[in-house]
Formats: sequence, structure tokens, C-alpha cells
Amino acid sequence: MRPYLLTLAFLWASITVAQTSLSEALNHYEQTDSIKFSFDAEVFNAVILSSFDTTDITRFFDQVEAQLPFEVEPVSDTYFVIKVVETEFVITALDSMDMREIPVELGVMALINGEVSPTRFSNGKWSFTYKPVAEDSVQFYVPGFKRQGVPFADLINQKRLTVSFGPEITELPEMVIEEYITKGINLNPSSQSVKIDVGDLPLLPGETDGDIFASITALPGVTNPDGRAGNLFIRGSDPDQTLILFDNIPVYHKGHYFGTISPYNPKVIDNVEVYRGGYHPRLGDRVGGAIVIESEESGYSRPGAGVGVNTLFGMAYGKVPLIDKKLGLSVGVRHSYPSSISSPKHNAITKAVFSGTPLIDSTGRASETIGVVFEDYFSKLTFKPNQQNILSLSGIYTYSDVYYTTLPGGQILNGNKVDNQFSNLGFNAKWESNLGNKWRSVTLATISDYKYSYDSRLISMPERPTILASNRLKDFNIRQELAKDWQYVSWQSGLDYKWQDVYFRSIRASDSSSVINFEHEDMAHAFSPYMSLDYFKFQKWYFQVGVRGTYFSLDERFRWAPRALVNFDATNWLTFKGSAGIYYQYLSQVKNLEFSGGGFDNELWTLANGTQGNVIKGSQTMIGGVLHHNGWIIETELYRKTAANITVYEERNLQDLDRFFTMDQISSGVDFMIKKSFDDKASVWVGYSYNDSKITLDTTTDNRTYKSKYVQPHVAYVGGAYKAGNWKVSAAWKKSSGLNAQSLDVIYAENIFLRNGANRPPPNGGMPPDGGGPPARPENPFAGRGDRYGSIETLDISASYTLPRTADRPWSASLGLSLINVFDEKNLVDEVYRADFVQRYSVGFAPNLMLVVEF
Repeated sequence: MRPYLLTLAFLWASITVAQTSLSEALNHYEQTDSIKFSFDAEVFNAVILSSFDTTDITRFFDQVEAQLPFEVEPVSDTYFVIKVVETEFVITALDSMDMREIPVELGVMALINGEVSPTRFSNGKWSFTYKPVAEDSVQFYVPGFKRQGVPFADLINQKRLTVSFGPEITELPEMVIEEYITKGINLNPSSQSVKIDVGDLPLLPGETDGDIFASITALPGVTNPDGRAGNLFIRGSDPDQTLILFDNIPVYHKGHYFGTISPYNPKVIDNVEVYRGGYHPRLGDRVGGAIVIESEESGYSRPGAGVGVNTLFGMAYGKVPLIDKKLGLSVGVRHSYPSSISSPKHNAITKAVFSGTPLIDSTGRASETIGVVFEDYFSKLTFKPNQQNILSLSGIYTYSDVYYTTLPGGQILNGNKVDNQFSNLGFNAKWESNLGNKWRSVTLATISDYKYSYDSRLISMPERPTILASNRLKDFNIRQELAKDWQYVSWQSGLDYKWQDVYFRSIRASDSSSVINFEHEDMAHAFSPYMSLDYFKFQKWYFQVGVRGTYFSLDERFRWAPRALVNFDATNWLTFKGSAGIYYQYLSQVKNLEFSGGGFDNELWTLANGTQGNVIKGSQTMIGGVLHHNGWIIETELYRKTAANITVYEERNLQDLDRFFTMDQISSGVDFMIKKSFDDKASVWVGYSYNDSKITLDTTTDNRTYKSKYVQPHVAYVGGAYKAGNWKVSAAWKKSSGLNAQSLDVIYAENIFLRNGANRPPPNGGMPPDGGGPPARPENPFAGRGDRYGSIETLDISASYTLPRTADRPWSASLGLSLINVFDEKNLVDEVYRADFVQRYSVGFAPNLMLVVEF
């Protein structure tokens, strides 16, 4: 199943593509007619010839000069210079809501790099004279509409431009704060989200590959305490409380190799929107936050491709216009190397994942029995039949397998063969349409299938499992949304239907003669109408109020979840903001339970059936402000989050289906960041976050609270980036409080220790046969432990060099080096009691090399 997406995609591309770039046409003439051309290859590669007569060179030259902004200058009978020249462009201005021509009396203004360029009106059309330059910013403006940019590729492919303009006020461009941390990471106070434009994302500290989750951990309030890219804690919320969507396909895993490697190819991703607090009512089923990943619309005008390698995996991607400006295809693939090939970063990850287990020897060397295989595939077909409609079909497949052999006591017959696997397959169809009169429609249909399995078998008895565990989630989702824009109001309303099927099974051999076997399945329907209203009549105020309702079939209840946010622009450089909302979660992971074995990120996903899972009710409030002026950005946000009815299991292992109970969580804190940019070459940022997160168990009668395990009260960091020519460097130092040593896991382990009587004297009064008084009680290993582990400290550095495209080199290359935890700090992040305490540490010193070549 997994390679079929790419196979179909590339076969389709090879059969359908029959277009020629101007550069290819000229190269053809050079080879067949013994003539030479001088031209800019990078520019001409972007010019697609779909209806040109390439059989006759004279007629071909005439068409080039008549339809494109180029001039053919003969130097001799066999040598020609073709260059971009100043050209008159004719503009057709359309209202994007109804695709009708904008009234002539409004006028069209051209702006080149922000400066006004003269326009003329004749024969019912606007026009302007301009010589296209790749580095220029070309925009058009009509009063009452927002500015609309025109890509360089469009300017050199035609002399007649059709430009669609949207209402100026709707998208509130003045409220977007660009380069929030660095280029490509922008803050949008109006939606109170952070948008990461992956294509513009430069070097990040410790990361050269554009890693999605690594980019997110650069944001204030987002931490991954154990150094695993996918183990994201957003302002105290557990990872399962954050909604992750890839083209609306739900993501239930943390990434490859137990969450240490992000699960998707960044080269096929356009942007990532991160909600650290409240989010739009169209999103639901999580109480912590949301990460919305959107892939690129397939390239309509220019094909492109790239290949890359680093010390963990190889990757490739391709973007193909199948029909010029109508139909496009994008594909991407990543794959790990054979397990026999290792690297320093791979070894560092292995050591962190398996630290404290027999698979890591006393010298820190990993067992050769550990194997890791992972791969992910992506394909997207985009069809744009006209300016009013765009349709797309996305598909993803992600697979990961980690396997190893344990050899207790060095006896191979007593060992276990262990296999951890997950796969995530999903498809999403999307139809966006402008219905006219400023109405818009978005229709989505999504199916997905997530599987997790764990298999541990005795080597001496392979037919008899020690543990077999599986967890499967099936989703089907349809969403229809309508939106309408007025002068000062934007309204969105929709209906979201979701069907989910969640199955789990656990088989555990308790001794030589008995097996514990549990199997359970739930199916649920959820109907969620929602509405949101944006109001921005007042010059300095922006309001958004909305509500999401959900009827959940398992408990036959309907719940309303209202939410609101407000922004006040005190000046053009100072904005105050606030938000509040109620949220519900109907699918979550069970805490404390090791569903399979080994403790490797294997929490059980369950639906809220009232026993193995509960409907979590959450609330979020936030107040803050952001100042952005003269290269400075200063932001502060204070927040409070609650989550009630989180499902917890009483034991570490699944003993029966009746030991589930609940707990409540309250988190509050502040995120602060200050950043300064120096021209386009350098930036420096400093940040601090404080978080206090507590849990209360419903099994206690004295309202006793406990500290959350993975929440770090204090996190401080300093970072910077510098660019000089083709070189880029970036570095960040971070220091944070250690994790909670008196976590719920440890408390339960101590209760089991005491309940088993391990601290009681032996029977018969405790007198040994030879007299001499009773023996000493076994020491309680849980006594005298501190409240927190030691502080966590890391220094991450990255550097890269880019070889750009030129007229003689139609490809570019990037070479990068990243260093994680430069000083190899030994950061303790967890202890698990298994007859004695087993320590686990975050990733140590991990160097990585990256090379990407793009065409």
C-alpha cells in the first residue's frame, strides 16, 4: 500500500506532461539548427510554452516578442541574444467574490517595491509599463480592496494579466507581524495564532532540514522536555490534547522513532498554523491547542524537484504542472537508511530512547539488535478549472517500525523479540468556491486509518506471546462551510460530521499457564454545527465571537462550546489582546497505563465511552500584548487553562477494564519574548516562560493536588541568527527547570510497593532461625527523593551554505551542519521503577549533516 501514492503520481506525470519551457526550446534549436543563444536560464526555465509554434524559428521569434516581455536581438546569422525588456502589461481587475470586473472609476494602482508606478486607462483596460525583475515585489491596489501581488513567473509568461482582488479589511494584513522570531514565522494577533511559512523558513538552531515540529518548539510556550521533536507540550497541555491536522487528515502519532523525528517531508508543506491558546470554532475535539499543517498547492506554471540526504534519512519531492495553470501534481517521499547504516545523531537518539534498558550497555553503546525503519509518502493533485473554484485531493502514508531483541542475563533462550509499529494512512478531498456576491464555500471529505501494534514474544517459545497489543483508529469526516463578507463583518458557518471507530486489544501472559486477553471496540458519531462572526467596524478594535456545538452519540448529549477573542490596536505598533473559550475532547489517551510495553510512547487512544475514556471539558483564557516597532518585537501573554475528566488507569499494566478513573488539570503561566532585528542580516531573541500545572485525582477525598510530570516551571532561552552572503548561522541556548520527580507514575509505583508489603517485617515476629533479633525492614526506595530532577540545559547550533542557481547552473544546492546539545549535557528527564529506578535521559550531543539539491 505505502509506495502506491508515489508510483501513481510519477506515472501520471510522465504520461501527461507535454509542455516545454522556453529554455528547453532554445536548447533544442541550438542542437538542431547550429545556432547559439544568450539568455538567463533561470528566468527562461519559468516560461512555459503551451501554444507556441516551435517548428519554425522565425515564427517562433515573432510569437515570443508578441506574447512575452522579451526581445530577440540578432548578433549574427547564428547567434542571438534574448533578454527581458520593458513591456506594456494590460490588467483586467476582478472582484474575487463574484469575479466581475471592478468599476473603472475606482482605478488600478501599480506598486513596484512599494513605490507607485504610473498606470494608464484605454480601451476599457488599465495598463502599465515595466521590465520584470525576479527580485522585485510587484503589487496592484484598488481602493476598497487589499493589495494583490503578482508572481514573477506570471509577469514573464504573459503580457495580459488578470488580477483578482479581495476586500481589503477582511484579511487584516496590517495586523500580521512578520518575522515574529525569524523570517518565515509570523504572528497574527487577529486569529491569535503563529503561522510558519515553511518555504521562507531559514536556519533554526540545531535544525537544518526545516523540521516541522522542531520549528514549533522555537515558539514561546511550546516545550519538548525530553528533546523528542513530536513530544510537544503547549502551555502545560499533554500532547494528546493538541489537535494535529495535515490537510485535515488527523495525526495520532508523535513521529518516527518514538517521536524523535518529525513525520512529514517539509518540502511539500506550504505553511503551519499553531494555536497555543484558543482557536476558530471550525476546529474541535481538543482542549489544549491546535497545529494545522497545509501542503502546497501543486505548481501550475513551473515544474520543480529536489533530492536530499542527511544522516537519518533520504528524501525527494516533485512538483509538476500537468495542465498549465489548471492542473498540478505534488509528490514527496522520505525513507530511512538500512539498519546496518548508523550515524552519530542516530546513535544519540537510540541511546536516549533506550537509556536505562539492557539494550544500552555500561559504556552507553547500543545493542546491535536494534533496528529502525521508517518512511512517509505524500501526493496531492490540484485542479483549478477557473478563478472561482479550486479542487484538491491529498494523500499521506506514514510508517514506522522499531524492533529489537532483549537478552536478560545473557541467556538467549530467555530473551524476547520485540516489534513496535505504527502506520497512518489518510486522504482528503477539498473544494473551495467563490459563489458570487461575496459568498464563499469550502467542502471537505476526509478518511484516515491509524494502526499501532506491539509484539513481544519469547525467543524460546515464539508461538506464545509475552505481550501483544494493538490500537486502531478509523475516521470519516465531512465538513461544509459557508462564509459571507460585508463591509465590516465576516461570517462563517458550517456543519462538521465525524464518524470514529476505535479498537484495542491486549494479550498478556501473566505466568506460564494463564493469559490475560482484553478486547474492546467503540464507534461514535459526532454532529457539530458551528458559527463565527468577525466584526471590525471600529478603527482600532477587532472582535471575533463564535460557538461550536457537538452532539456525541456515545452519551447522547449535546454540548455548546462558546469562544471569543478581541484585539485593540492602541497604536500602529502596539496591540493588546485577549481571548476566552470552552472546549470539549471526545478522543484522548489514557494516562499512567503502559498499554504495550517498555514505556515507549504507547499510551492507549480511547473514545469517551464513560469507562475507558471520558469527555474532557477544557477552558482557556488569555490576556496579553505585543509591541512591534523599528525592528523590535516584545510580546507577553498570561494564560489559564483547565482540563477536567482526563482518563487515568490505576495500574501500570492493563489488569482489567474496570480500573479507570479521572483527574483534573489546571495550568497557568506567562510567556514573554523580546526580539531585535538588525537589517536583514541578524536577529537576536530572548524569552522566558513560567508555568504552574497541577492535577487533582477524583479518588482522593482531601482535594490533594500533584504537580504535572512534564511541566517545567521555568524556561529561559537566548537565540540568534546571522546571514552573510550565502552563509547562515544560528544558535540558541536554553535552560529550564527539571521535570517533576514526584509524578503520578512514581506515586502509584510507591503505593504498589507499599501495598505488596515490601516494607513489612517477615512473619513469626521477624525472628530469624538463629536468633539475634528481627531483620531490618527493606528500605523504601521512594523515600527521600527530591521534588524535581536537575535542571535541563542545551546549546544548539546550525550553519549552512547555499549554492544558488545561475544562467549556467540550472540547479541550486544547500549544505548544512547542525549540532544538538553541543556540550553533551546529561539531562535526566524520567525515572521508572522496575524493581529499582531506571533513569532516562534526553538526547545527548547529536551532529547532523544535510545536503539538498533542487532543480
